[in-house]
Amino acid sequence: MDIAWIDGQPTSREKAVAAAADLLRASRLPIFDGLRADLAAIRAAIGLARAAGGVIDHHSSAAIYPTISAIRDSGAFLAAPAEMRRRADRILLVGPDPFAHAPDLPDFLLAGEPDLGTRTRGHQRQVVWLGAPEGATLPGKASVRLVRCEKADLTDALSMIRAALADRRFGQGPLQADETRELAGWLKGAGFGCAIFSASDLDALGAEMLLGLVGDLNAGTRFSTLPVFPGDEVYGAALAATWATGFPLRVSLGRGAPEHDPTLFEAGRLAASGEADLLIDVSALGEGESAPPERTGSLPVIAVASGMSAPPRSAKVAFSVAAAGRDHDGVFFNARFGSFAPVSAGARAGALPTAAEILNALAAELAPEARDAAA
Repeated sequence: MDIAWIDGQPTSREKAVAAAADLLRASRLPIFDGLRADLAAIRAAIGLARAAGGVIDHHSSAAIYPTISAIRDSGAFLAAPAEMRRRADRILLVGPDPFAHAPDLPDFLLAGEPDLGTRTRGHQRQVVWLGAPEGATLPGKASVRLVRCEKADLTDALSMIRAALADRRFGQGPLQADETRELAGWLKGAGFGCAIFSASDLDALGAEMLLGLVGDLNAGTRFSTLPVFPGDEVYGAALAATWATGFPLRVSLGRGAPEHDPTLFEAGRLAASGEADLLIDVSALGEGESAPPERTGSLPVIAVASGMSAPPRSAKVAFSVAAAGRDHDGVFFNARFGSFAPVSAGARAGALPTAAEILNALAAELAPEARDAAA
């Protein structure tokens, strides 16, 4: 079975590593995109980007960046579903479909009543759904109140509630004044509350307003947020990038210290403008993921992907790797627990290398150049 290719022709792993290293040395600005992989491969990709002076992004980062930007700029109280199902006595749902990216979460979250913590143990759980579609329902025994609000008006509604919570004046908006004050009082009365929203439903200003509202509530009670992201992998990559560089993706490592700019270092923009000249695509989660992200156009590609029987046409060098969590054990972000968790694959199938092994081998090839550049 072929596991590596150069210009579409099968070759040995060693020759492919050498050829890929040559491309990285010659590149003025490589993009490390995709990052559909386990934690070990993401960390290895960041390490290789550091050695090559590249930019780190994720192929789905556009879907999370409004919320990520709000968290980065204003901070956040962040919860885990496994804790909120046992603590939260009052839940604020925001948006028309806060569980769009986690359809099994309502059944998990709303099962039973709070049973952890003296502030909420034994209380009946109450839910207010701001922006609920007509006729919306939820599982479980929680008391649910639907508050109609158009998606475009959510930010205004949240700003009104936040003003009412602070006992400040507010003008006309999508909510009636009495209803706004009532909702603010209801939130303030939580023993331990949680605001849940889809990262797809709020723009950066809306997310910042909701996070600010929750921050204000913590002056008098306990409240947290549970953003639901479109896929655990992209949020996990943002967290891993934050650990390694101090910034949540869209980071350049070309001038030594990490530099962060969510517009300047967006992979699609760099590819379209011609500033980047090489793509390293890491796609190691399973079958059918060998095609590089479309947004990177016609850039030459170093592909590190699982499920490949042949390399992508745009790939100058390609490596077939084991699928993380299926062919080898891996660690992945698990939204249900709000943290990273191991996934066992049992007996490893076949002899394919992991994505992390390939990326680390490339970094080792570049190590002498990295040391010379730092000297």
